[in-house]
Amino acid sequence: MIYLDIVLIVNGAMDAFLLFYTAYLLRKKVHIFNLLLAVVLGELPVLFIVFGYEGPAVASKILVPLAMVRIGLNTKGIRGLAKGLLYFSLLAAVSGGIYYALASWVGLNVGGGEFLTIFDLWIFPLIALLLIGGHRIWEKMQKTNLFFDNILYDVELSFDGERNLKIKALLDTGNELKDPLTGTPVMIMEEKVALQVMPEKIKQFLQISWRENPNPWSYLWNDEEYCVQKMVFIAAKGINGQTWLPGIRIGKVKISQGQKQWEQAVTVALVSEVLSAESKFQALLHPEHIHKSAGKEEIA
Repeated sequence: MIYLDIVLIVNGAMDAFLLFYTAYLLRKKVHIFNLLLAVVLGELPVLFIVFGYEGPAVASKILVPLAMVRIGLNTKGIRGLAKGLLYFSLLAAVSGGIYYALASWVGLNVGGGEFLTIFDLWIFPLIALLLIGGHRIWEKMQKTNLFFDNILYDVELSFDGERNLKIKALLDTGNELKDPLTGTPVMIMEEKVALQVMPEKIKQFLQISWRENPNPWSYLWNDEEYCVQKMVFIAAKGINGQTWLPGIRIGKVKISQGQKQWEQAVTVALVSEVLSAESKFQALLHPEHIHKSAGKEEIA
């Protein structure tokens, strides 16, 4: 048995919600009279189906949504109408998918000749909450991705001039580290990533017990000429006070973002910690690594 009043109430409520949320997405103001008129128009397909008017029912599925968007959202022009219809249709499709998934999960009747009883209408506010919540999460993810796009850079470097390593680096305006001997700005990099292309001589040097020495410079002075030229120790403030980071002088590295690319002298400081839990980046750039011509504002 079909309860026409329940069908009309549910259909009207969902149409009103979809129109209102479409207006929110399009940043348009909703006028109550227009909204109510659009909701009334949205009841026509239901009446045609219930009373068996197949021809008008088919036509109304195309014409009625157009009229609802035009009147309910007060759209102007073909472009505005098309955009409003697209948003409205997508929201309706997503809501329908959520409804069938929830109805199947909780055991509601989603087919046959019957409709929901009045005691089952709780599912529609839940659909609205899930739709709004999903959109908010999506918006937050988009903002996060946009933020990272502005401060993430592609870096290509080589420790020995033969094997290149391509990584993602984050601009860290709090990074003030510089090579104590040359003044070259320091890029902080995950040690496990650098080991992929690091020369064997430097790997062997890093394995000695220099970390136990409060002043590890003597390890460099007592080592062969190769490490004296290539390596440096950089003082940094850690959680437990001052610490030393092993640094490797690379010379020029390629830094790029989008279509912009440049070369920059870099000393790489190695850290054992993982810099990004989501592996979005493997290094931290110094502000002086970024060309001002790139047009990016500093991120505090």
